[in-house]
Amino acid sequence: MERYFVISHRAFLMFIVFSLVGCSSIKNEDQEIKALLSTVLARKISMSETVKVSMKADVEWLQNPLLKPCNLESFSRLRSIIKIEGKSLKSILNEEDLKKICEESEEDFIFSNKMVPQSVKLVEQNYLDSLVSVYYRSLKDQTVSSQQFENLNTNAYIRFSKPIFLQKGKYAFIFYSNHSSESSSSLLLYERVNQEWELILSYPLLIS
Repeated sequence: MERYFVISHRAFLMFIVFSLVGCSSIKNEDQEIKALLSTVLARKISMSETVKVSMKADVEWLQNPLLKPCNLESFSRLRSIIKIEGKSLKSILNEEDLKKICEESEEDFIFSNKMVPQSVKLVEQNYLDSLVSVYYRSLKDQTVSSQQFENLNTNAYIRFSKPIFLQKGKYAFIFYSNHSSESSSSLLLYERVNQEWELILSYPLLIS
């Protein structure tokens, strides 16, 4: 009985330790994402008191016909073409990085308030989609009003893919899209330099 109690006590302690390690890991990931998004959104934040960001991570960018990130052969060709200050992206990202970007970007991912700067407001994607839908439907019917145009721009928002940290946190990959009357989107690659994130690649995919 005494031996059973000792074993149970050890098991309980191990459970507590693993739980704390798990919580610490989650907390660290939240902090990493917050630091990255603070850098990505720095300019937007400086221009506005509130920046709207979709709570749900974007997975639709994976269907972009110009990119096909889940087709490693296609993504590898793109990686060979893009140059960063005369250096090929191929020399930075390896096949394992591409596979990780593809697989993790397909996961359902929800941003929490712990992951974003204080001036960022997380909003439901359904609400944002409804604004855009009304605007583009009116454009198609040629009935767009100045009020609808103003409403869309007032409610302009940002969508991100799930942030992917590569090579033990040395690089961070994220897809960024700005949704307003003039939408744009880019693939962004950051490098950690002296504990700060520095942009080394911004590859535009869409400007309309």
